[in-house]
Order: sequence, then structure tokens, then C-alpha cells
Amino acid sequence: MPQSQEPPKDAWRVLLFARNGSELLLLKRSSGLCLPELRIPRSQRVAPNLNAEARRVWKLDTVCLSPFEVSPSPCGNGHPNYHLMEVRKPEELARVAPNFVDLCSLREDSFADARDYAIVRQAMGVDGTVYKEDSGGPFSQFGAFESISAWVEEQLRPLGLSWNGSFRQLQADTSFALIRFSTSRSAVWFKAVGEPNLREFPITRLLASRLPQYVPELLATRPDWNGWLAEEAQGQGLFESSDPTTWCKTAESLADLQIASLHHPRDLIAAGAHDVRARTLSSVLIGFFSVMEEIMQEQTKTTVRKLSVQEIGTVRDHMAAALDEFEHTGVPDALNHLDLNPCNVVVSSNQCKFLDWAEAGVGCPFFSMEYLRQHFLQMCSDTPAGERTFRDAYLERWTSILDIATAERLMRLAPLTATYAFAASALPWKNPQLRRLPELAAYFRSLVRRMYRESERLSAD
Repeated sequence: MPQSQEPPKDAWRVLLFARNGSELLLLKRSSGLCLPELRIPRSQRVAPNLNAEARRVWKLDTVCLSPFEVSPSPCGNGHPNYHLMEVRKPEELARVAPNFVDLCSLREDSFADARDYAIVRQAMGVDGTVYKEDSGGPFSQFGAFESISAWVEEQLRPLGLSWNGSFRQLQADTSFALIRFSTSRSAVWFKAVGEPNLREFPITRLLASRLPQYVPELLATRPDWNGWLAEEAQGQGLFESSDPTTWCKTAESLADLQIASLHHPRDLIAAGAHDVRARTLSSVLIGFFSVMEEIMQEQTKTTVRKLSVQEIGTVRDHMAAALDEFEHTGVPDALNHLDLNPCNVVVSSNQCKFLDWAEAGVGCPFFSMEYLRQHFLQMCSDTPAGERTFRDAYLERWTSILDIATAERLMRLAPLTATYAFAASALPWKNPQLRRLPELAAYFRSLVRRMYRESERLSAD
């Protein structure tokens, strides 16, 4: 019987510190000292997998601090991935490496790989780039997790809750954090954000205040961290369900949320929500597609289609007509979730909670429904009847606001316009350096090809 192939893994060399950075785990090999290396599944969250692997390999409880930014090598060589970590119980590091090395006595020839020596020098501050609080971000110092957990315990106490010591760290960086804390009753989530997602903090506070039935309950905020503590939403993650009934319920709740948001568009935009109103999207139409023409012409790959300038111009013209139709139909400006995927929805018997509002927007509500519809087709049903039932669950909620013919027409235009709304508002197409990064440029080209296919479909109707 053939064995299943092991999923691909990435190697991370870790700088595992103890006692506020005064102790560092180095392994002795016949070829010299080296930083320990952990291998974790590719394309998954780094922090929880590194912590889990450290526990498996060394039986150590660790927390991640951040990926380590490596200074360019003078030789121009590439470098491995490095991550800063900290042992929660410093005395246990001696069990893994009982013979400590005096870090001040280290030399380049002590190491099996000179790149490790350079990284250790950076991390220990020998070359002036010491890892410390003023290196940027509220969590850019040793003991950051202890500061967070102490604050969480302080917020839980008045609620009659206590942290039971169990946690799962999903994200760690100098200004980002996402940690699940188990309590004596249920779990809570701590989240803090930095650039480029600072908007998520004020948007989350606004939604918790104005539309609390659709988001997890907010327990406390920490403005100096751009952080907050929220109760864990009870129910099933939508990503776990292929039941069309559950998805239809989500579509109905999305419509209810958006209708309830019609009183708050100005406040949402003031809080940082992307402006995806028709007039705003029309104002950047020419600039966006001019950039897309340049990016498309730089394509060297021959296995996917390279659109011509004329074809991209056709997409632009169809987009302009669709946005003009939005303005003249009087579609209301509502809250959108521009990253609406099944991982951002929790469904229970009596409610839906929508998570992660970094990409909130205000504009035609049918954008978010289109994102949800694409996931529905992948996970539940790609039959016309199944899709029709799902669409009707959403549209019926809008019949008190829009006549059915208008709603149907807007839904027909959404596959074209929703892609543009996301790309023009949430992606850095105005930044000449970022937009030409190979992966991002390829993503832009794929989005333009999708818009072209939708444009052709509308023309054929």
C-alpha cells in the first residue's frame, strides 16, 4: 500500500532566549555551534506551529516574539528564516543545553554557519541593532507575553473569570498579536494590530458599540496597544460546514447586518473602513487600469493568458458602466467585509458572528455577498438550484429596501464589480515598489483576468 506523501515543510532557525535575553539556546555540533532549527508545515501560521514543535522536540513551553529581520549579507548570499522565541520557564533551558557558552566569547569561527553568528550578534546587540523595546512596536521586548497575559487576567477578574494557564498563540510580531486564552468558563481572544491594519481597532470598537449582535462581545480595550479582549464566539466555524442550510442562514445574517449598518456609513468611513462607494471607485478607475496595463505587459509567463491593452480597456469601460448603474439605481451604502471567507464566520443555532474586520468597507452591499457566494460554490453546491436558493436567502432580506428587479441586477453585476472593489481599495496598486513584487504582480494579473472573464459573460447576456 503506497505511503502518503509528507506535506511540505519550511525550516526556521530559532533564537530561543531565556531570562530577558541573557541566555540563548545554541547547539554544539562537530562542525561548530549552530542555532536550533524547527521544521513546520508550509503555508500555515508560524507561531502556533513553532510553539508546538518546540514542545514536541524539547518539551519546552515557549512563546514566539517575532520573525527576525535579517540585515543584508555582505556576501549577497541568501539566508534562512529566523524567528525570535522565549522560554516561559527559564530554568528549563538548562535541561536542553546544560553547558552554557559565554556569549561574549563567541567568534565567527565558533559557528558551523557564519550566518548564524551574524544573527546572534544582531539579536544580542553586538552590532548596535539590539532587540529591545524601542526597536518598534508594543511587543518588541522580552516578556511581552507576560505583559499581555497579566493585562488579560486583570480584565477577567471583575467578570468573575480567571485564566487557567492554557493558551494558543496564533500570531506574534512586534505590533501584532493574536492569542486565545482559556478561562474558568469559556475562552477569550486577545488581539492587537499594527500597520497596515491599524484601522481594525477603531472599526472593531465601533461595530461592538453599534452592531453588537453581529460581532463577538468586546470585554476590554487597550488603545496604546491597539488591542482588545473579546469573548469567543460560540458556535461552529462556517469553514467546518458544507450544509447549505447553514450557509443560507449566514447569507440572511449578512443581509441583516448590512441593513442594520445603513445608519452608520459616515462613522464607519471615519473609523477607517475602505471607501468602496460607486463614486469613489469610479474616481480611481482610469488610474487603476493604467497600472494594470503596465503590470500585464510585464508578464513573462506563457502558461497563462496575457491580456492586451485593448482587452483591459474593454474591462475598464464595462466597469465604468456598471459603477454608473450603481449610482443611478440608488443602491444604499452599507457595511462590507472585503475579506469575507468561511474562517471569518461563526454560526450557532440563533446567530452569526462575523470576525476580523481589518478589510471593512462601505459601499454596495452585494460585494460581500459575492465573496461569500464564491466560497459557497466551492464548499456546498455548484448546481444552479443550490446557488439560487442561497442567493434568494440573501435577496429576500433586501426586498424591504430594493425592488427585486434592481436587487437581481446588482447581483448580476457583483462578480465583476466586487473583484474591482477589493483590488482598488485593499491592495497597494498605487505603490510602485510594492505592486511590482513578483507575487503581488501575479495576483493583480489574475484579478484582471477574472474581471475580463466576468466582463465577457455580461456582454454575452
